[in-house]
Amino acid sequence: MTRPEAKRAIAAFDQVRAILHGEWDPIGCGVPLDEYDSYAWPVLDLLQKKASRAEVEAYLRWAADEAMSSPVPEDRLASVLDKLMALAPE
Repeated sequence: MTRPEAKRAIAAFDQVRAILHGEWDPIGCGVPLDEYDSYAWPVLDLLQKKASRAEVEAYLRWAADEAMSSPVPEDRLASVLDKLMALAPE
């Protein structure tokens, strides 16, 4: 990976991280900024692979519902998906 590619990857990760931490936030109790990093990388990978909205939604539902046992309200999930899908490369 070249330096410009690495910078773009880090910037893209930071955007996904900010959305997951600031808006998705299944735990919702002032978690550290890096709390959802293990979920941000797979989301970024899905976006870079041009996965469908349904695939990204399925992953986020699994992460919140199954991995954390903290479902996210439908309206909040829809808003998060809108923002994440806007990051996907064309």
